[in-house]
Amino acid sequence: MLLRLCHGGVGSEKIAEQQRRLWPRTPPIRPHKSNSVATDWSTACSKPSRGSGMPAKLRRLVKSSKLLMRVAAPIFRLKSIAFAHVPMRGKFPHFSTDTRLECYAFDSMPEFERWRDANGDLIETWRCEDRAAIAPSQPAFTTDGVCAICELPVSFVSTTEYGQATSSGGVTPNWREQLLCPRCHMRNRMRAALQIAVQQCGLSRDMQIYVTEQFGEGYRWLRAHFKEVEGSEYLSPSRKPGSRRLGIVHQDVQALSYAPQSFDYILSFDVLEHVPNHIAALESFARVLKTGGKLLLTVPFTLEKYDTTVRAQMQADGHIDYILPIEVHGNPTDPVNGALCYRHFGWDTLDRLVECGFADATVMIYHDRRLGYLGSLQSLITATKA
Repeated sequence: MLLRLCHGGVGSEKIAEQQRRLWPRTPPIRPHKSNSVATDWSTACSKPSRGSGMPAKLRRLVKSSKLLMRVAAPIFRLKSIAFAHVPMRGKFPHFSTDTRLECYAFDSMPEFERWRDANGDLIETWRCEDRAAIAPSQPAFTTDGVCAICELPVSFVSTTEYGQATSSGGVTPNWREQLLCPRCHMRNRMRAALQIAVQQCGLSRDMQIYVTEQFGEGYRWLRAHFKEVEGSEYLSPSRKPGSRRLGIVHQDVQALSYAPQSFDYILSFDVLEHVPNHIAALESFARVLKTGGKLLLTVPFTLEKYDTTVRAQMQADGHIDYILPIEVHGNPTDPVNGALCYRHFGWDTLDRLVECGFADATVMIYHDRRLGYLGSLQSLITATKA
């Protein structure tokens, strides 16, 4: 979910005030000794996210004025709330031969590395397809294909904003957050996650489902096509878990209020990187899942690293240590300030899942140019409650 920040020069008091808005329980900042330069959040660049609702240029304009911040944030929050109550239209996709997605599943980093070394030609073909899809010198462009969720031909929309500069002077889009379908309005990673959940991982329409969001197209799509779907957002530390505000359920995924073995399936889309204690969240997921229930996660994942990269850490006294430059992602509950990213996950996440009560933890990789799934090694994580 997301915005990337650069260094600047603003007082620590202002940083602390803005930080508390990212995760309401977040205390004042204590800079890490290796990253003691203050960060100017008002000039930070951004990266799109689930239903954040506020384009980057507008966000920068809003943050330039205290008055605009007071007015704009509630407006965009109410917009997110309104859309959360409107199920998405369209028929349920069957993912037939024409729209079926081939995935590759790995239960360890060595297994992935063996596959990668044996399939260099395939990976290079994917990279060539990625490069061919980019429109040179165009900040926005379209890629013709088929949306497997809509089961219709579409022109996926992408931009190079927040992309990565190349040595040749071009820009590689952040494919994970691009390729927006103009019909269902879902991006690459969300469409792929829902398709894989149904096609590969047994998500069926009679299951009891929990999704760790209510703002965004993924929740709206699930509500439209599945009988029992529970969603939530983190609204405020002062709210009681399970309480509602304008129909939005408040939950802290570190301590879900649901009874044990309440759900058949949990889906979490780019949430755990923003949770101070992701291990507590995984244990909470295991507790409320039924035996044999499924968990599907999308998170920032580094395929080349075993260890999770810790960017920021909340200490026992509640202070935040910044180990790497601050990274903030789009957040529909706070569209102006966003949400702090605590970590980028690595392969050790599979071990943590097993320790928390899961089995059959795997990383799944996918790519399909025609279905609008570009980015050479896109991934998600699945696990089964032991």
